[in-house]
Amino acid sequence: MLRSRFIGALALAALVSPPVLAPREAHAAAAGVSGTASIIPGLGQVINGNALEGLGWFSSVAALSFSGNGYFAQIGFDLWMYNMYDAYRDARPQNGRFTNYGVVENYVAAFNPLNIVDPIGAPIVAYGAYAGSSRGYPGLRNVSKPLLYGFVGEGEEGLFRGFLFPGLSDVFSSKLVGALTSSAIFAVSHATGGSSNLAGGALAQRFAGGMLFCWQANLNRYDLRHGIFAHAWYDILVDRGRIAGLSVKFPLP
Repeated sequence: MLRSRFIGALALAALVSPPVLAPREAHAAAAGVSGTASIIPGLGQVINGNALEGLGWFSSVAALSFSGNGYFAQIGFDLWMYNMYDAYRDARPQNGRFTNYGVVENYVAAFNPLNIVDPIGAPIVAYGAYAGSSRGYPGLRNVSKPLLYGFVGEGEEGLFRGFLFPGLSDVFSSKLVGALTSSAIFAVSHATGGSSNLAGGALAQRFAGGMLFCWQANLNRYDLRHGIFAHAWYDILVDRGRIAGLSVKFPLP
């Protein structure tokens, strides 16, 4: 399951990398190059002049991804996604669409209850509570699941709303088109776990979720902490699959 998601994400990254590498706005080029280069973990950080940081990202993602443990491999996958945002942000895109919170601060944000105070995030979490009520919230029965979903929220918000949303907004000189494009990529990237994920309804729902998270990121001036909180807790409350054994079945979104 995780391997198919990884292959699918690589294919999508390859599709979006040419325009992100060469945005219309010249000032965004360096950040776009750094973020896209971190498809190879840490390479964008090296391009930014932070060789030791880049080595740290590469070593961490590789060690976790190839640990042979499904739980740690999932964390490695999520950090791989986040590292592209990290490289983009550290290149300081002149559009100003980033904040300076690091990987630890953004992860901790998933468990800060104050982050529920958000006009987009609060309804998302409330809907997750409603959707998960019929199953008795299995994601809350094992402490390892919330901890893991914190990484899921951080990784996906980092890549899709921290990097691709502002980066593609520069490519197309339009926030709306950036949101539409990044949300479409977000929806398709989840369609790697079986035929049900290819259904029009599932794709449409994930696309709508992506648009909501883009709206939230824009309202919060690209501070991802509220989005990470809402994303993580939606997944925790809905939780439709088990964690171990590379058999994670991700809920919407």
